[in-house]
Amino acid sequence: MAQEGRGKLLLIEKNYHVPAIVTEDGRLELVDHSGGIEVMDDTVDEIIEVVLAKGGKVAIVDDGALSEHQNIALILRY
Repeated sequence: MAQEGRGKLLLIEKNYHVPAIVTEDGRLELVDHSGGIEVMDDTVDEIIEVVLAKGGKVAIVDDGALSEHQNIALILRY
């Protein structure tokens, strides 16, 4: 949804980092370990950049504040 420009506000816990790969269709797929050529060590940075580039805002919150939402949440425009 961030790629589509639908993100109004991205909320991220302060110390949340997660490795992932980009699939052939352009989606992010989480992986267990960072390292290797295909793995992005921290996809959170990538998501932040996409949301900001599409005119959204980003807020960093305290660790544990988004535990019910798996440490990251996107409020949509529509």
